[in-house]
Amino acid sequence: MAKSLDCIVIGDGIVGAASARALSRAGRRVALLGRSGLNGAATPASAGMLAPQIEARAGDPVLPLALAGRDLYQALATDLAREGHDIALTRGGILHVALDERGAQDLHEQAEAQRALGLEVEWWEPADLRRHVPHAGAEVTGALFAPKDASVDPAALLAALLADAERSGAELDLESGVDTLWLRGARVAGVTRRGEALAAACVVVAAGAWSPKLPGLPRPLCIEPVRGQMAQAAWPAGEPRAILFGPGGYIVPRRDAAVLGTTMERSGYDAVTTAEGIGHIREITGRILPPLLTWPILRTWSGLRPLTPDGRPILGPDPDVEGLIYATGHGRQGIVLGPLTGEIVRDLVAGECRWDLEPFSVSRFAGA
Repeated sequence: MAKSLDCIVIGDGIVGAASARALSRAGRRVALLGRSGLNGAATPASAGMLAPQIEARAGDPVLPLALAGRDLYQALATDLAREGHDIALTRGGILHVALDERGAQDLHEQAEAQRALGLEVEWWEPADLRRHVPHAGAEVTGALFAPKDASVDPAALLAALLADAERSGAELDLESGVDTLWLRGARVAGVTRRGEALAAACVVVAAGAWSPKLPGLPRPLCIEPVRGQMAQAAWPAGEPRAILFGPGGYIVPRRDAAVLGTTMERSGYDAVTTAEGIGHIREITGRILPPLLTWPILRTWSGLRPLTPDGRPILGPDPDVEGLIYATGHGRQGIVLGPLTGEIVRDLVAGECRWDLEPFSVSRFAGA
């Protein structure tokens, strides 16, 4: 007889961990199935920015979700700290800098659009910026400052969510992966793992860039892996710590280091780093903060972001298979959306989701 659970979550990144945690805390019998150490996993490669006002524009249906996701983090950090987990939540805001006049005009318009939505946002002229970032590059023509945007340490966050999910009763199997999804007619029945059947009335697909590869899916998923290369240098001595986001690159302080990114490369499931990719990161971050050019690169790595054609996640129930829920395709917004996605998954299972998920439905790509 197959082992029986309430829910199975496929994927051990930030979205899967948050979903397993939220479901187990709601009293569901949950198993989280993943494959730790998978080369190219997105969460360990993330810069950890909580940046809805930097990454999403007014009118984008992702923006309300991302704002709610960002604002969830204070309570989440407090919750996890009670269990002994420090996720290094840093709430000093994020600066989106322009490197030419056209970029400055675009950011100025973004600031006005956000202000019209009632969001807290500031426009900084170059002189304003240099009072806070004295060695900003000579090309900088202004910056949008989002004071409520923030950052976390993604590795610490993932470890904390997994530990809290397990403490709340979730079964974690981070090695075996999944053989196939198991359907019975028009409803989900569970999965097979290492040839063993695991029965469940709900299965959550949260395997990031590997979600389309899950055997037994009732439909293709329009998600492709997009490689993001990253680098780390020491934080320049005497430079005030600030998160700086620019066209094609960013700089994120993390402890005594500067996390530098990134590339957006369609290279399949190849997660190697390249001289060209690291050279691009070095060049663009050096234009934003030139002192970085004098500091050696300490290490490099990359991750595969799960990107959909329209840049929105696939989030919500399958329209044809009862009990099958998608929580994948978050692209560059997996960290900011991850814990909120977990709550949405919990609410979908309970039949009480308050969000309009139509813009994120898997069926929007029908015929793609």
